Amino acid sequence: MLLDSLVGQRVVLRYRRTAATAGPAFSDVVGELISVEDDTATVSARRGQVTLRRSDIAVVRAVAANRGEILELERISRRGWRAREVTDLDGWELHADRGWTGRANSVLPLRTPGRPVAELLAEAGRFYAERGLPLQVQLPLPARGLLDAELAGRCWRIERPTIMLTRSLTQRWPDEPLASTAELHAEPSPEWLAAYHYRGGRLPGHAIELLTRHDRVRFAAVTRDGRVVGIARGTVDEGWLGVTAVEVAPEHRRAGVATDLMLALQSWAGGEGASRCYLQVDSANTPATALYQRLGFTEHHRYHYRIEPGAAEPTGS
Repeated sequence: MLLDSLVGQRVVLRYRRTAATAGPAFSDVVGELISVEDDTATVSARRGQVTLRRSDIAVVRAVAANRGEILELERISRRGWRAREVTDLDGWELHADRGWTGRANSVLPLRTPGRPVAELLAEAGRFYAERGLPLQVQLPLPARGLLDAELAGRCWRIERPTIMLTRSLTQRWPDEPLASTAELHAEPSPEWLAAYHYRGGRLPGHAIELLTRHDRVRFAAVTRDGRVVGIARGTVDEGWLGVTAVEVAPEHRRAGVATDLMLALQSWAGGEGASRCYLQVDSANTPATALYQRLGFTEHHRYHYRIEPGAAEPTGS
């Protein structure tokens, strides 16, 4: 059984019950595999942490996140990237913040509405039109597959396919250094902002407001020879560390800078009560995906945006 390779993933373990326990000889536990030792494995399940002897484990397999888990993580991740306006529309969250980034300027359909989709789209369209923004819907998959199919039938185009990656903060980092040299600050420095070139564009002034609109946020930076060569932003919400705005100068990649940033944010987030971490990466960014997988991240789910026909794409992620 390749238990070690599944740490940080959602799994089902079938294990042998003790002889003194009445009932079936085997039982199952489903949850996140948070640690594997020489003789034991520990799963974070709904009923709490369950530690099993490895000799009692008969079957182990990874299982995909279910619909509820996908939507819950998307809800939490929006808490880490807080738009200036958030309005509930019958279970759909309408986020708006002057057009910078899709996450802050799109519909997140968290619940199945009690009204026709056409009616909700019309109302959401008016909301965004009043703000000079296109109507776009973020679609976590497969949780919102039916809505995605309906919008595809309406000729809404796909933009920015993205992978949501997660890991447990109890996992050991590969080739972990003794200590991080990254510095953390509650506000982004001018050097931090100058190093942020997401999607090749410069940050509009109101982007800084979005980046700092959080009560538990830190801006990590790695400096080499007097120059900031790596940055990341971390937020903590409901036990999750959300990592965004990761950027490493090209000439300093594959030199441990990203690990350094992650270690610093993890150390801070642990003190804030976080036990898990998420981040998003463009599905076309193969080098970044490979890096995060080497750091122990695994795919939780994917999402993309659907944008109404004729609408311009907003800037940012």
